[in-house]
Amino acid sequence: MRKNKILILLIILLYGVNSYCQSDKKKNQTKISEDLFYTKIQDSVYVFTHYFPWGSNGMFILLPDTQGLLINTPCERTGTDSLLNWIEKSFGHLKITAIVTGFHQDNLGGDEVLFSKNIPVYGSDLTVKLVKEKGAELKMVILNSVSSDENKRYFNSYKELNLMPPNKTFPIKEGLELKFGDEVFEVYFPGESHTIDNTVVYLHKRKILYGGCMIKGLEFDNPGFTGYANMIAWPVSVENVMNRFQDCQIVIPGHGKEGGKELLPHMIRVINDWNKKHNIR
Repeated sequence: MRKNKILILLIILLYGVNSYCQSDKKKNQTKISEDLFYTKIQDSVYVFTHYFPWGSNGMFILLPDTQGLLINTPCERTGTDSLLNWIEKSFGHLKITAIVTGFHQDNLGGDEVLFSKNIPVYGSDLTVKLVKEKGAELKMVILNSVSSDENKRYFNSYKELNLMPPNKTFPIKEGLELKFGDEVFEVYFPGESHTIDNTVVYLHKRKILYGGCMIKGLEFDNPGFTGYANMIAWPVSVENVMNRFQDCQIVIPGHGKEGGKELLPHMIRVINDWNKKHNIR
């Protein structure tokens, strides 16, 4: 019980920080639905942000031969439905493949919708394990964090949330490489961070890193929700990402505004400062 109360407080902290930052971000985004917005960051590359209620980023990449790649989903079913409807309306019927980078709802909360449309979802074997072992606990934490009257709409949606593990798995330590024509997408596990299963995705041709929940935008000065984090390993894992993808030019954080390589050392400083302040060693 005490652990769940701590997790709830941490999620509320993340919600408060996001609420402060996300109003400015929306101004530069295009609206898909009430809670879903997108930014085109490169030809055929889109970052979508689901404000439910805190802003969480995923990616959609339009590929040749009527294909598309989705990196993470919106947080729940309605947002995922809106995203898929926008994709079909904008680009026609595509053969979509999905990658999820962790077991939280802002990684795979829309898996149930993807499965209903026969979209394969790649994720690590550890993510599958954590969904099965921690999914019910995580759902209760989310529900308690949006239990106030002003969040009733979010509560009602999350009450119906069915966290489902990916159906195309790979050993997390081996990673995964997906190829579409001349494009290579590398799923890499650099070590434990925001959760013990968070992976990143690197778009080699485009030199774009999707850092997911491991990385936050420059507007953040704290790590947010740390209920399932390894705070000691986190900065080391970010450094491993920096060393592996040295030609990276664009970084997409899981929360906050996209930027360049400066987001990586910034995240290391944030975690190190947090650990020092909280005497975490």
